[in-house]
Amino acid sequence: MASYTCISCRVAFADGEVQRAHYKTDWHRYNLKRKVANMPPVTAENFQERVLAQRAAAEQQLNDTALTEGCAICNKKFSTANAYQNHLQSHKHQQAEKQALLAAQRKVEKMNEKNLEKGLGDEKADHDTRNEALQQALREQQRPSPAKQAKVQASQGASKPRMEKERPPRMMWLEEQAKRREKEEGATAENGKEGR
Repeated sequence: MASYTCISCRVAFADGEVQRAHYKTDWHRYNLKRKVANMPPVTAENFQERVLAQRAAAEQQLNDTALTEGCAICNKKFSTANAYQNHLQSHKHQQAEKQALLAAQRKVEKMNEKNLEKGLGDEKADHDTRNEALQQALREQQRPSPAKQAKVQASQGASKPRMEKERPPRMMWLEEQAKRREKEEGATAENGKEGR
């Protein structure tokens, strides 16, 4: 005969220790809250199903927020796919998209004009040739002008071979420091010999 019970959960226990352990469970606490709200208690199995469903919903929500989508044009991020789709259909986004397209077209037109001035653009040339010319022009634009190169070389003391330009700047600095130390150590060694 079970002499220990929990009125909130409507459960009977054979041992007092088991009853005390039951009072510390989440299931008992959940049923206490339901009792305060004048709702009937849930069984242990039903409680476990609810807990698993809630965990699954929480994981789904975390996965949804982890897959945030963003609009590169407007520089905005969205937590749901629906919000992203609504943004794509908005008037503000469509205006920004048109502006970005116009800016890109203007940039290409300017590059084409520069290429025509440089003699790179021939109207009869095929698209591959034109693309190669554009890429070459971009590479030339990224390189410093000969006047700038001369100024840089003059400020560094002497012209450096092309191999050094391709090495990382940190490595070049480290080698310069090593050379300076060698010179300083060599100078102090010579001074020490002269002093004797």
